Amino acid sequence: MVEYSRAEPARQAHVMTFTSGKGGVGKTCLTANIAAAMASRGAKVCIFDADTGLANINILLGLRPEFTLEHVLRGEKTINEVVVTTAGGIAVVPGASGIAACANLGAGEARRLLDALTALESRYDYILIDSAAGVAEPVLQFVEAAPTAFLVITAEPTSLTDAFSLLKLLNARHYPGQLKVIVNQAADYAAAMETYRRFAAVVEKYLSLRADYGGYVARDENLPRSVTLQSPIVELISQSPASRCLTALADNIVKCIGGESPQTGLSDYWRGALMESQVPADAIGVAVPAEPANPKFGDREQAEAALLRGIAEFVERHGEFPQAFKQLFFRWLETENHAAPRLIELVTTLEALYTARYREPMFGLESNAARLVAQTGGAEDQLRGLIRQLRDAYRQAHASDVIDLEQELSATIGRDDFTEERFEALAIRMRAAFQARFNKPYQSQSELLLESTAEALAAMAGQEQALQTEFASLSQQMRQLTSRREALLTAIEHAREQQLTIARQSPIDG
Repeated sequence: MVEYSRAEPARQAHVMTFTSGKGGVGKTCLTANIAAAMASRGAKVCIFDADTGLANINILLGLRPEFTLEHVLRGEKTINEVVVTTAGGIAVVPGASGIAACANLGAGEARRLLDALTALESRYDYILIDSAAGVAEPVLQFVEAAPTAFLVITAEPTSLTDAFSLLKLLNARHYPGQLKVIVNQAADYAAAMETYRRFAAVVEKYLSLRADYGGYVARDENLPRSVTLQSPIVELISQSPASRCLTALADNIVKCIGGESPQTGLSDYWRGALMESQVPADAIGVAVPAEPANPKFGDREQAEAALLRGIAEFVERHGEFPQAFKQLFFRWLETENHAAPRLIELVTTLEALYTARYREPMFGLESNAARLVAQTGGAEDQLRGLIRQLRDAYRQAHASDVIDLEQELSATIGRDDFTEERFEALAIRMRAAFQARFNKPYQSQSELLLESTAEALAAMAGQEQALQTEFASLSQQMRQLTSRREALLTAIEHAREQQLTIARQSPIDG
């Protein structure tokens, strides 16, 4: 196959594709709102409507385009005449799905296509491709055309299985770009992370493919209203649950993707596709160079030295590394049998370079948390260990527990599935914990009152016994006194009787 070389065109746009395995997951609505949020922050955004034959973007944004990209390919209109712009500043290229049939394009159509794509790339900061749903060839082509692809899923089983089928085909085609998963219509962040974790685990297990977490959009009852009014919800109700999620997604794209210099674009991909379809080289603006001499290198060291010299000359002339360098770098990472410490060193170096350049960590807290949770694989012991470490760190930093244990315990007991048996078991464990902590058995207020009452009764019983004993002693003493009194009275009576007897016996003075 003949290889072509060409001069580097000026390029500014970051290209990304939004796709899904099945329809009805909100992909187009998500694309339109992210574009609106980016445009509201001053970014120049263009949506490439590649959703075959449906024109949902036009409906959502209230557009009625007169022309499509096919008019450009036929030479009837310029790309400027085809592009329509919303009041919010979003540009839309209608009917862009037609370029997927590049194998059937003539030389003139191919040239006009590349000119139009090059013009768009130089005019906009971001080009968002809204692909069709499913696994058809045009969908795969539009995903491959972008360095970054966002796969939109929901918690529905059919959405997950169809998304898996799409990734399976992309994996077989060795898709070189970055893949991110967005969970749409989620109840909350926890539910979104659960859906993502299950999906990413299956993808990694059966495809050996990494699907990074790209964010989530909350379920919002205001969305149907925004569709009816043909206005993005981020413009209609900026503080609704979905709007906050969509704005965060847009900010993250601008921060992470917009902070890098784009290396490839739409024109690159379709130029390659046109070359493979045997479109003449001069029709797509490339020149066929003379067959270069094939130098013979004596050994590996000579070959490496020549390669280094060639790269150094290229950088010196063009001020940047060759575009193929990134693909070669990834190929080197995949094919070489790197030891684990070597890969760790590479990752650490990349993170250090990112932090030094942008003055912030490579991954945000939400992304790191998602990675940590995904790394556990759902193992209960690992998740518990992770939560324990986070709680310990919070306690050390703030001298308090991140969880209100009393409130958490009350909420747990109040659940419908909390039975009397579990309550009894919990009470036993709590009593044992109190005994271990305070070296005495636990007693409730009623138990303490009952115990003090019993002690008071026992004391009263002792006092009563003492009083009875004392009373018995006093009674005995009373009886003794009574006996002595009676004896004394008897003695007095006896003495009196004797005195009277003596008196009667004595002579009576006359």
